[in-house]
Amino acid sequence: MALEFPEDTALASRYVKQALPMMIKNKIAPNPCNFALWYAYVSNRDLLLNKKLDTTLKEKGTCPEVVSRDLFKKHVIKEEIALQKNLQDSLSNVVQELVGNVNNTKNQTNTYNQYLETSLTEILADPDPIHVQETVKNLIKTTKDASHLANDFQSQLQSAEEEIAALKQQLDQREEDAYLDALTKVGNRRAFDRRLVELFQTTDNDTTLVLVDLDHFKKLNDTYGHLMGDKVLQGVAKVMQKACPDNALAARYGGEEFAFLIQGNADIGANIAEHTRQLLGKLLLRKKSDGQVIDNITASFGVVQRNDGEYPEQLIERADKALYQAKEAGRNRVKMAA
Repeated sequence: MALEFPEDTALASRYVKQALPMMIKNKIAPNPCNFALWYAYVSNRDLLLNKKLDTTLKEKGTCPEVVSRDLFKKHVIKEEIALQKNLQDSLSNVVQELVGNVNNTKNQTNTYNQYLETSLTEILADPDPIHVQETVKNLIKTTKDASHLANDFQSQLQSAEEEIAALKQQLDQREEDAYLDALTKVGNRRAFDRRLVELFQTTDNDTTLVLVDLDHFKKLNDTYGHLMGDKVLQGVAKVMQKACPDNALAARYGGEEFAFLIQGNADIGANIAEHTRQLLGKLLLRKKSDGQVIDNITASFGVVQRNDGEYPEQLIERADKALYQAKEAGRNRVKMAA
């Protein structure tokens, strides 16, 4: 999990106002590391981080500096540190090779220039035809060597460019993977959080959240096994991708819970939710081991449109309530927030 500071000043200010009193209350030193850690805590970006901090506070009454720094490295900038070190090492190798090639080329070029000057001096001093002929032969050979040297250096430059391009591709892929759920290949919670902040910074468009929770998923896991449970999650994700418009995000919110983030009003969100619900009704999965068919996959949906002046966590809370109402009403249905 990488900490992303929202550009929306009101949202950032809200998190700051929540973090600072908690730090003071729990006697946390107000240094940048601790501030980033508790900023992440109040923004609810990482459930595991929050659980570890809650446990530490309960056991110790505060969060010791050594624990804070460990949590900061593991939960706030772990991925960025590893990525930056890998890229730095790779680029350093490329640069060192180039420096070596440049120095070698420079030295050999200087040698070639010196040989040209020496040969010219010898010809002028001794214009004997035989001596001149021998000197010219040597010059031709030396010129060919210099030409090969230039060609080699050009190849080395091209190779360096290809290595740098590969590193850039690696960086782009790493950035993409950071926002992708490894199991289902839809957006992960990090992608959800980033997109939610982006939508809250946009005042020209409506923002609608659809929370999707699979019905009786624990029972399904217990009945068919966790491997089949994973297949179900993957199947649901494919259905959501199929139902998701180009201007929306389908993401795995956590566990068996998914979400749509939509640029549009609640009616659009409800239509997407209903279309997804119907597609799930047609989803059929088969166990390879015994051919057993799973075709009773359903989900409940909570749809909510952002209110003026609302914060992301408030939108999520209202979507949770609508989802709960859908569950209470019998599951396998779409419920819009009041």
